[in-house]
Amino acid sequence: MEHGEILNSLKSALSLRYNDKIIYQRKVAEALNTNIPSVRRRFSGKNLFTLKEISLISERLDIPIDEIFDNCSSRNSYPLEFLEYNLTQSGRNHNEVFYNTNEMFRYAGQSVNSQLCISCNKLPDVLKPNHMGFTRFTALKWLYLKFGPDSLVPLSDIPLLPDTEKLLEEYLSNIYSFKNIVCLLNNNIIGDYLTDIRQFYILEYLGREEAEVLAAEVEKLLGVFEKMCIDGRLRNGPEVAIYCTDSHIPSDIYIVESTNVNFTVLFPTPLNAAISKSDNVRLAMGKWFKLWKRPATLISQSGAHIRRQFMDKQYKSLKVFRDFIGAGV
Repeated sequence: MEHGEILNSLKSALSLRYNDKIIYQRKVAEALNTNIPSVRRRFSGKNLFTLKEISLISERLDIPIDEIFDNCSSRNSYPLEFLEYNLTQSGRNHNEVFYNTNEMFRYAGQSVNSQLCISCNKLPDVLKPNHMGFTRFTALKWLYLKFGPDSLVPLSDIPLLPDTEKLLEEYLSNIYSFKNIVCLLNNNIIGDYLTDIRQFYILEYLGREEAEVLAAEVEKLLGVFEKMCIDGRLRNGPEVAIYCTDSHIPSDIYIVESTNVNFTVLFPTPLNAAISKSDNVRLAMGKWFKLWKRPATLISQSGAHIRRQFMDKQYKSLKVFRDFIGAGV
């Protein structure tokens, strides 16, 4: 493994965390207990970082060592980094999923040529405003998966941390900085939502009033989504191309490409992300995305007739769900 590769990878890792080169040079100098001119000579390649120094930088600046070495092209292994958001504990160390992905999306969006491709079976977060009812329901599902049914509390008592809403707004703001966004959605984008709500309602983890509140939010989201399709843009943000498909998409996938940083994000659960910076993984998933998109239909800006059929299907599913909870089953 060449030192130049390691150096470039280290610079990339530092750039993700600090906006200015001068700032991260000062941080590295503090981590190594040396002066900034000495650090500059190392970054310029005149002097070399030792393995011990890189380990110290990794430890003291909270950079996973694999992030530095796995980005080198000579590496053959590109493991996924699993990030788990913890609703029950505050602080950066417990919520790396938001902090890390926010920084990576922000850095990618700063690029002149930044593209985000999204494929999923449900309405993705980036296409809707922050609805705290759904945020709380997502948290309820997380508690169920993390701690089991005994951990569940009423929806209004879900212990969201004080900075959750702020982090979500920062996340959406970073997404909206992308220059090109393409979304590939299953034809039943609210089906997964309604299935989960129905299941929790049947198991009596949700009351009828709570289920009705969530159904009302679904209706609002559909209205916002339809307007985005007609306008062809995210609220007051960038243009977006939205496609619908009959194909079932196995997992929610975000593919990020830019001149600053490239990565892929998979969501095995609603709050947890698996991130890969591997070019091989990104290119493979990009190929799958194109194959799924090929038979899909554009419903943003153009395709008014297909869009009307698409929206009618969503509202019909919502009516069926409302009839279900209204029947007291």
